[in-house]
Amino acid sequence: MDLVRDENGKIVYKEFTEKYCDTVWQIGQTAVTRPQSDEFLPFDTQKPEGLLRRIIVSTSESGDIIADFFCGSGTTLAAAEKLGRRWIGSDLSKFAIQVTRKRLLDIHNSKDLLDEKKKKYGNPARPFELWNIGNYETVYWQEKEDEYLAFMLKLYQSQPLTGFRYLHGRKGDRAVHVGPLNAPVTMEEVEKVVIECRANNFNKADVLGWEWSYEVNELAKELASKNGVDLRLIQIPSVNEIKSALVGFDLKLLKIPEQVVEKELSGYVKFPEVAYLEIETEVKKGEVTLKITDFQLSPTAELAEIASKVKDSRELIDYWAIDWDYKGDTFHNQWQSFRVKKNPKVDYEAKHKYEESREYQIMVKVVDVFGNDTNKVVGVKVRRD
Repeated sequence: MDLVRDENGKIVYKEFTEKYCDTVWQIGQTAVTRPQSDEFLPFDTQKPEGLLRRIIVSTSESGDIIADFFCGSGTTLAAAEKLGRRWIGSDLSKFAIQVTRKRLLDIHNSKDLLDEKKKKYGNPARPFELWNIGNYETVYWQEKEDEYLAFMLKLYQSQPLTGFRYLHGRKGDRAVHVGPLNAPVTMEEVEKVVIECRANNFNKADVLGWEWSYEVNELAKELASKNGVDLRLIQIPSVNEIKSALVGFDLKLLKIPEQVVEKELSGYVKFPEVAYLEIETEVKKGEVTLKITDFQLSPTAELAEIASKVKDSRELIDYWAIDWDYKGDTFHNQWQSFRVKKNPKVDYEAKHKYEESREYQIMVKVVDVFGNDTNKVVGVKVRRD
């Protein structure tokens, strides 16, 4: 590099004679085109950490914030974490968020980016929060209940029904009930749906919900079965999932052409049936043991592809976490178990010792191998004596 100065010795400009970077970057003798085998994850657009290391080191200082708003498999966040940067990541895909979360939780087993002599990074990820912006955008539907119900029925590809209080639509031979916008579906609500089905000769029903009261998962189908109704609990996809499939349309208007629903949405917007999760609890001298005894997913084409490889239905759990003292608002991840390459199974049992004798609410979050969440709250009474 040559410095060019004026008559007073002040640098006017710097003349660079070095070769500029090629369009193909190389680390050592290897072109940076794909992740190495030890960091490869099942994500189509994954980039190698070596590429992100070069970008981050050349454009930021230790402690700076690195943001990746399409974080995918989490390469940017993992590289930033190991290089001493703070980070923010986001993605519309639940699968992407799940891959990223597990990658960060298992970061101590990944390669170091600063010391090539070290085979592993060796440090746990610093504490981080996982935020789901949820369905806050549904506020603009609150005063448009009729339009909201019509939109949801269209999205579920069902036909509206009139003259009923709790049965909003029909899909084939199944009655359809759409749950409330900003409240969980309760057992009382399910019971009213079942009663109306019985009174009007419907023996099959789908209840759609954004959220579910904790007892619904176990008791709803039992109640319906006793009344001769085949009941399915159906999870409404998040607003983000709907928006990503409806790029170019304003959801505030709730007016999506029928042909768009038929051609565009059916392949992208999924309404999964809520998984069945059974948890056994045991309390001994202040210590609580939780054990997942059963986990069942509803039959789908995706499940059929791997069914022959699954000996225990619990093998379909990709990750589960526990908040040992759930207060009914924010979930605090105080314990977790998740699948990794070397051990593709989670622990089915977890223990926790309490310091205080009282009643506790414990919330369990389970994410299956397809990226769907199942939550459950159980109550325990702890006595230390």
